[in-house]
Amino acid sequence: MERIFSVLTERDISLPIFVTGVGYEHYQDHVTRKEGFPNYHLAFCEQGVGKLIICNREYLIEQKTAFFFYPNVPHEYYPVAEPWSLRWIIFSGSSVHTLLNAAGIGRFEVYMLNSPEEVTFCCNKLHKILLEKKSTSMLEASGVLYNFLANINKLIEEVNSEGDTQLIKKLNSIIGFIKNNFKKDITLEELATHAGISSSYLCRIFKKEYGISPFTYILRCRVNAAKEELINFPDKSIKAISLDTGFNSCSYFGSVFKEYEGYSPNRFRELYFMPQ
Repeated sequence: MERIFSVLTERDISLPIFVTGVGYEHYQDHVTRKEGFPNYHLAFCEQGVGKLIICNREYLIEQKTAFFFYPNVPHEYYPVAEPWSLRWIIFSGSSVHTLLNAAGIGRFEVYMLNSPEEVTFCCNKLHKILLEKKSTSMLEASGVLYNFLANINKLIEEVNSEGDTQLIKKLNSIIGFIKNNFKKDITLEELATHAGISSSYLCRIFKKEYGISPFTYILRCRVNAAKEELINFPDKSIKAISLDTGFNSCSYFGSVFKEYEGYSPNRFRELYFMPQ
């Protein structure tokens, strides 16, 4: 399989997703792109070992590992144990971001593939389609790539720059951070930065381990703190408690509290202090 790049027409570029190139590097060279690459880029290691440096993180890219990044994300990758062989697909389109976001794929990702043959099949099929150079080739290639990306979560298990053994430490660190900061506005990006992982990976590992999203856990921490204040400070207003525990709106606090506890904050307080 050789490298092949698409000759794009205006009709091709108007597609929601289109393939700009596909190829295979038996001996992958050292690549440094300080300004990033203009297209979305997916690469898959078939043999050897290499290293990817992206966003101040380092990843070992070995057999059955794939890496992906958005356009214009600075990066560097190079072989460690040769031959380092990579298959790659580069693509673009107006709907790519929406599709990747729905699949939970962030600005860059590193994956261990549980079905690497699916990637090889996709690359070979795209190469064959583009090689035919028919008027409908890009339309066909677009459908193949769209279907592959829409189902990519079935093929992957994400890894991080420190290895899977660090997973529990990262989760404990996230839980500790939330418990110390839940009264503030915490963003998903802030949690991901704290843990040193991508936002999409954070959501996946958190929900897999705890069965809820990080945001739901934050809400539960706030409700629990509000319960303590309702009981410990019986003269404190509901509005003051809602603000003290991280809720920006008293009405929102009331609806969340009732959803989780089955009672309004006032009723919860009344039940606790009800004469025996």
